[in-house]
Formats: sequence, C-alpha cells, structure tokens
Amino acid sequence: MPLSPPLRHLLNFRRRPVSPRFPRLCRGLSASASASALQATPPPSAGDSAARLAAAVHASAASRDFAHAIRLTKYLIRTSSSSPSQRPGAAAFTALASTSASPAPALGVLVIAFSQMALFDEALSVFGRLRELPALPACNAILDGLVKAHRFTRVWEVFDEMLRRGMVPSVVTYNTLINACRHQGDVVKVWEVWYQMVARRIDPNVVTYTTMICALCEEDCIGEAERLFVAMKEMGMWPNLYTYNELMSSHFKRDNVKHALVFYYDLLKCGLVPNDAIFTTLIDGLCQANRITEAKNIFLDMPRYEVAPTVPVYNSLIHGAFRSGNAQEALAFFQEMTRKGLCPDEFTCSIVVRGLCDGGQVQVATRFLQVMQQSGIVVNAAAYNVLIDEYCKSGNLDEALATCSRMSEVGVEPNVVTYSSLIDGHSKKGKMKIAMAIYTEMVAKGIEPNVVTYTALIHGHAKNGDMDAAFWLQKEMEEKGVSSNTITVSVLVDGLCRENRVQDAVRFIMEYSGQKKSEENPSIPNSVTYMTLIYGLYIDGQYSEACHFFSCMRDAGMVPDRFTYTLVIRGLCMLGYVLNALMLYADMIKIGVKPTRCAMICPEIWSRESVNHRMT
Repeated sequence: MPLSPPLRHLLNFRRRPVSPRFPRLCRGLSASASASALQATPPPSAGDSAARLAAAVHASAASRDFAHAIRLTKYLIRTSSSSPSQRPGAAAFTALASTSASPAPALGVLVIAFSQMALFDEALSVFGRLRELPALPACNAILDGLVKAHRFTRVWEVFDEMLRRGMVPSVVTYNTLINACRHQGDVVKVWEVWYQMVARRIDPNVVTYTTMICALCEEDCIGEAERLFVAMKEMGMWPNLYTYNELMSSHFKRDNVKHALVFYYDLLKCGLVPNDAIFTTLIDGLCQANRITEAKNIFLDMPRYEVAPTVPVYNSLIHGAFRSGNAQEALAFFQEMTRKGLCPDEFTCSIVVRGLCDGGQVQVATRFLQVMQQSGIVVNAAAYNVLIDEYCKSGNLDEALATCSRMSEVGVEPNVVTYSSLIDGHSKKGKMKIAMAIYTEMVAKGIEPNVVTYTALIHGHAKNGDMDAAFWLQKEMEEKGVSSNTITVSVLVDGLCRENRVQDAVRFIMEYSGQKKSEENPSIPNSVTYMTLIYGLYIDGQYSEACHFFSCMRDAGMVPDRFTYTLVIRGLCMLGYVLNALMLYADMIKIGVKPTRCAMICPEIWSRESVNHRMT
C-alpha cells in the first residue's frame, strides 16, 4: 500500500540548515575595523584592583543605584579570588569591609549578588558575619535563593533569625515563604504563613494571592483556591495570566473541562490577552479530554491574539489526533509544524512513535526514529522504550534487543523502563535465563530495579513453577525498600495455586495483610488478590472457601469481575445451593456486571493449560 503524503513527509523529514547570513556578516568586518575594536578595549590594568571595584560598589550603593552596584559586585566576586582554591566570598567581603567606614549597604549588596549567582553558602556566610542585619531586600534575596535551591530548612532558620534580630518582614518576604510552603506541599503551613501576615497587618498583593492559589491547586484544594480567587477580585486586585493558567490547569487535571473554559472566558472578559502558556494549557486540556475539534478551533484562534504556535501546542494537537484515532491528521500537524520552521523535540518524537505503534505501524515508527536521529533531532529513551515495549508485547524479542542495542549506539542510555520491558517480554515467553541475564546487566550498570522489574521476574519464575526463586526475589525487593504492589502479591498467590499449594497461598495472603489465618472475615487490600485466591480455591475444589472469600470481598465494597462471578455461581451450583446461585446472579446484574453465554477465557495471570471450562 503506498504511503500517504503526510507519512512520506514524515519519513523524508530533514532538519533545515542554519542560515549562513550571520557568518557572512562576520566575514564582512574589515581587518582594520577588528583592529580598531581591539585597540578600543584595552586589557584590564593594575588600576582595576579589588580596592577600586569595592570603592565603586560603595559609591553606587550610597547613590542607591543598586542595579549597577550588584553588577559591579558580581565582577568583584569573579575577579577578587587570588587562587582557585580561595573562596570568592572571603576576598570580596574583605575588599568591601576594608574600603569604607560604613560598609553595611555594600555588604547587603554582596549578599544579593551571591544569592543571584546561586552561591548560597557564601551569602549565608556573609549574613552570619554581619553584626547588624543587612537591609530587607538582601534578606529577601537569601530567602528566595534558598527556596529555589529547595533548602527549606535553612529558609525557616533564616526567617526565624530575621524576626529574632528585629527585622520587620514585608509582603515580598511572605510571598517567598508561601512559595516555600508550596514547594514543600504543606497546605497547613501555607495558611499559617498567610494568617501570620494578616496578623501583622501586611496586605497581600497579586503575587501573594496567585502563589496561594498555586499552592492550593497543586495540593488538589481547588475549592479553597477558587474562594481565594473570588476574595482577590473582591479586594480590587485583578488576577494575572499566571493565576488563570493555574486554575485552568487544575480543572483540566480533574477532567472538569467546563470549569476550565469558564476561567478562560472570564480571562477574556477581563481584557487580558492570552499568551502561549494559556493556549498550551487550553489546547492540551481539550485534547486530553478527547475534544479535538474544540482544541483545533482554539488553535485557529491564536493568530487573532498575535500568539505564534509553539512546539508544545503542536505536541498536544498531534497527541490528541492520535488518541482520537486520526493518524493522518496527527501526521499533518507534524508536517505543518516542520514547514513553519519549528524543530520537533524529544516529546514530539515519543508522541509520534507511540501513536504509530498504537495504530499498528511499528515499522514506520522505527523508520521515523531513524530519520529523526539522522536529522540531529534529540530523541530520548522514552521514544525507544515505546518501540521496545511494542516488540516485546508482540513476541518479537530479537527486534526488541536489537532496538536496545541501536539505542545505546546512538548515545541514548537504556533506563529502568527499557530493562523492565525486556525482562517482562522474556519472562512471559518463559526465557528466564535471558531475563535474569538482562536483570544482572541492569544492576551492574547501577540502574535500580523497581516494582515493575521485580514483578516481571517473579511472574516468570512463578509461571515456570520455581516458587523458591519467586519468593527469593520478593524478599530481595523488600530488603531494598521496594514494596510489593497488587500485581506482585497476586502473581505469588497464583504461582502457589498453580503448584496446588492453595493453603500456602491463603497463609501468604493473611501474612501480607497483617492478619491471622484463623480470622473469620479476612480483609484483603485489593480486588485482584481476592479474585486470584478465589480462582485458586475453585480450581482446588474448595468451593465453600471460595464462596467465603467472595462474600468478604463484597462486604469490603469491592466489585468482582464477570469471570469471578461465574466461578462462584458455578461452585454454588456444584454444592447444590441453586437458590444462592440465583441470588448471586441477581446481584451480578444489579451492580452492572454483564453475564455472557460464550466461552469464558480466564485472565492471563490465572490461565492454566488444564482448565478449559465453558461457563454461563
């Protein structure tokens, strides 16, 4: 079948060469002009000493030209160290402290300069050596720098010291503290800081409200965030684009498209002009909700606001088109993006590869990755992982390993997802020697296995009947601090049941749940483990026990699947409890689990060669 035009463009894509006009301009400069430029900029002389720079800093600080003072101070920091081993702070501090009888303003500028240069230890060192606190802007600069560095313990220590030494915080100080709470995810502390600010009669500003709203939205307190948004407007403060963007994003994450659009239209009503961040949030949210038509309409509206489409916007449209099953439209968006001179990024590549693989075009996805790599486009491990996972699922393990090798050859290192996919693929095929060899290579490279890696290995050993190896791996993962999940436990239970060790399976479940086997109504944490155990008991002929665990599962509010219902109904019939079976059938219909008259195929995790029941 011939390739469609968008697909041909996709595979023929080459990165456009950089325009040579700038080199030509550079070559156009005459030699005499270059020489004149060099003569006009003499090399630093001995007069540009640390003392003279320090004096200039003092003069700028005294005239309140702080922007210039900070620039000079940064130059002083970079040039005042006499040796690479000497701390830059020590020389700069000495120069400033020794060239004025009142060095405090300049030393405050030094603190700000260190904070802006991310030299926080130097800033704290100067801060601690001052007999009097520097001006409030310097203190705020330290707090802001420490928040950006995520050194939250020091943030609160510095703030406590400011209060202890009589400094009166400003709204900027509290904005920084609220931002620290936001990054820590501590909603309770956010409100504590807010009430402390209000108690000091410091009025919040737009930044305060917006930071509070961001903190609340990120912790899923959307109701509180909206009430604060309303209060903000009642106080006569108009939200900015950042405020609206955070609220829209939070509603999209909660699949509440209607409320997100309400905020967008309110933004327009207030006279704000949406920017690229607003359009990215809006288009991505609509695409995630599978409302691709509305997303395209918003996209077509961007030129009206003089906002050029960006790569993230196109990524969202490509992803949305693939999700809606329209691969041709997705590739058309890719073609349009490259035609406009936008360079695909690593996320673009991953989205296209995933979309092509989901549409069954694995070979095209492979060729696409090769073209992107040859064109100099950055391709990350995620794109290769999609291909490897697809090959593993289809049983083409040789190609999966070959893709992993190509990935390493082009300088993209395999990660835990890569190795987990390869291990899972080989484990499901029963090739445990190769799976364990991949696991050994992974550990040797310093890549820590996660619960998915261990569960894949445990599943493979359990299917092969090697329960000792399965439990040894489970013990190893627990010792390494990797907790078993629902699937891990269910795989172990299924393995024990396969070996006719049903009572061991029950005992293991009780121990895992922290209960005793003698308890009448055991509580198992999840439905998958319940259903796995019920299946094992049914196959072992323990129909009464299977029915008992089924009742416990329903009492816990969990909903069994159709296969489990059918097992228990069949077991009740075998025990002669036809009326109970009919009642259970009615319960099944009531909660919306549809019965079937066709042959039931048990889930892969529970499948056995000896079982081939036809169930109604």
